[in-house]
Amino acid sequence: MNPPQAFLRFRRPAAIALLICLWTVPGVHAGSWYVAPAPLGRAVNPGTAERPFATLNQAAAVARAGDTVWIKPGLYQPAEEIRPAHSGTREAPITYRAQPGGEVIIDGQLKLPLEQSRKMGLVSIEGRSWIVLDGLRLINSRWAGVLVRNSTSITVQHCSTKLTYGSGIIAALSKDIKVLHNSVQQACVHPGNPRRDTDECITLASVDGFEVAHNTVSDRLEDTSNGGEGIDIKNACRNGTVHHNTVHDLARLGIYLDAYSKELENVEVYANTVFRCRKGIVVACEEGGTARGIRIHDNLVFDCPRSGIQLAGYLKGGPIQDVAVYQNTVVRCGFDHTGSESAGLLIDAKNPANRNFVVRHNILAQNGVQLRTGTQDYLTIFRNLLHGPSLVTGTDALIVDPLFVDAAESDFHLSPASPAIDAARGGEPLSTHDHTGRVRPAAADLGAFEFFPAAQTTAATTTR
Repeated sequence: MNPPQAFLRFRRPAAIALLICLWTVPGVHAGSWYVAPAPLGRAVNPGTAERPFATLNQAAAVARAGDTVWIKPGLYQPAEEIRPAHSGTREAPITYRAQPGGEVIIDGQLKLPLEQSRKMGLVSIEGRSWIVLDGLRLINSRWAGVLVRNSTSITVQHCSTKLTYGSGIIAALSKDIKVLHNSVQQACVHPGNPRRDTDECITLASVDGFEVAHNTVSDRLEDTSNGGEGIDIKNACRNGTVHHNTVHDLARLGIYLDAYSKELENVEVYANTVFRCRKGIVVACEEGGTARGIRIHDNLVFDCPRSGIQLAGYLKGGPIQDVAVYQNTVVRCGFDHTGSESAGLLIDAKNPANRNFVVRHNILAQNGVQLRTGTQDYLTIFRNLLHGPSLVTGTDALIVDPLFVDAAESDFHLSPASPAIDAARGGEPLSTHDHTGRVRPAAADLGAFEFFPAAQTTAATTTR
């Protein structure tokens, strides 16, 4: 006999209430999974705080949209690459997060990933969306530390990588990628054939929509294999920013925008600090692609022996269009006199389809040569401060000492007597915030640092 409808109307709300109660009872799964090293973590455990999984892949197999995987501090030496099995959503991402109280160290032991290729990482996120990786330390990878491929809305934050044969962090063929507050050390150090292409320390390749910010990239002093630039935005990357990163002590260049054979467009590079790299910041189209809509401003570049900032004509030298280089400070670069690439600011891009290069309101000081260009008729050079020999001066240049606070100690703030103060003379573009994020007034200064008498700071960079 079927129950009456009145009974069904009573039972449905009651059943829902019972499920809600069960969901909120302590110990019943409510969107959190836990992982811990042995002996607390065990393969037979259900993944609760008291009885955590033994491996990240156990959690990755069951975590669904809205879940958080809490990874307890300790050393993990996985037997296979870590691969999230499911995607999150915009409203409910899946988060893999280090639990506070110590380091979560994932050690590939130079055994993982099993295959050495551009498609492999110690953590590999492929064909997924809305995933956050937060606070992990990845070491000794036989290829990449974190690899993101064919994915959407992935965030890698507060992580660190050290000693990776390939990139520390790489994202390719993806959309809406954030790489934030990470540390990448000793990346691209494959010990084999020096011609082997290891990509770059942080690599974004053909990514639409990205932010690479507040990362530190360092310590690749031996050029063991092809590749190894600091931060590389390449191929068909578009609609992104690279800002407030610190890149130093690299055998190759610091920040590289390379269209290669594709179209790279609408990229803004600002408020970065690059020092002790072979070159500072470079834009190129090595295999005939096109780079357009590039803005490079408020960066500090110093002690780079080749060039500080370069718009390059490498190899096939495809077109570079609509580029603005403004309110940067470049100091003590270009002292490698073995070739023509030595300069604080070098423009050697010569493709006949190049157009609209604007260089204004920069400080170029104490470089081997301050400014070196060709005879490009698409180039506007206006109101730069040049201190030292320069092959080009442009219009309305200031040929004076910028009077930094303490250049010997790499403090490149402006002293109160600096001629760069209030020296910007209008025109577009002008930055709205300086290297440290402070709002620039209408009467802006030249270079990366705005002078504020009451709030002048003394640490412009990391210590030398």
